Amino acid sequence: MQYTIPLSEPGSTYDQPTNPTVPESNNYLASNFYQFQLNRVSNVTYFCQAVSFPGTQLSPVEMPNTLGRPNQFVGGRFTHEPLTVQFLVDEDMLNYREIFDWITRIGNYADDDKILAGFQANTFFSDATLLITNSAYRHKIRVKFKDTYPIALSGLNFSSQLGDNEPLAATVSLNFETLEIENL
Repeated sequence: MQYTIPLSEPGSTYDQPTNPTVPESNNYLASNFYQFQLNRVSNVTYFCQAVSFPGTQLSPVEMPNTLGRPNQFVGGRFTHEPLTVQFLVDEDMLNYREIFDWITRIGNYADDDKILAGFQANTFFSDATLLITNSAYRHKIRVKFKDTYPIALSGLNFSSQLGDNEPLAATVSLNFETLEIENL
């Protein structure tokens, strides 16, 4: 039995543009057209300087055979790179401590009574939203990262060799369950 995709379903030739050489918009996406929100840590959101949009990979399903190279098929496992956020550290280090406290609550940092189970799992995660704007800084695309949690927090480099007061920046890497991209 051969399966054919009906013309009204995504993935069929029906959803292809009529003239694929002419885009609907010729405006580019600039690196400063964004706003970032991390619900759990408002001080990080306010001082956010950069967000690295994570890459996504789909590994193929491999089937061994007698040849030197296995057969590969579509439909393997998805893997996402971590969501990376760079933020300026405020003078009281509140935003840095927000992330540090969050990451130490998840793992066994100081004692063994913090086991990830039940109601605790709900308190460890936070949704994050990346709002991508157009050239007029109006929200155009919303990217929702579901159930994020920190996996790495960078150190801070203090130095008396600098002549000017430069703010310190830290970077947090967040794992997440899924991401959804929607047009606004």
